[in-house]
Amino acid sequence: MNYQLDMLLSDQPAVLERVLQTTRYRGFKVDSMQMQPASKQMRVSMQVSGQQPISLLTSQLHKLYDLASLECQAQLAHTGELQSA
Repeated sequence: MNYQLDMLLSDQPAVLERVLQTTRYRGFKVDSMQMQPASKQMRVSMQVSGQQPISLLTSQLHKLYDLASLECQAQLAHTGELQSA
């Protein structure tokens, strides 16, 4: 299943490393990622894929102290449309 994660993170050293490490440890593959700086924070949009329930990943990402917000949407494979997960 494919998902899009939109996150607002603190602009701190190694924050992306922690997000990517958590993603990998939970068995998800990062298919694409975009980052935009936003005054002392950064917006990160990632498309991930994996066979596990997305709640395994989102519950761990919510534990990261640098995460201000997280939105997750399922991406329908055959249409590319997004749907809230």
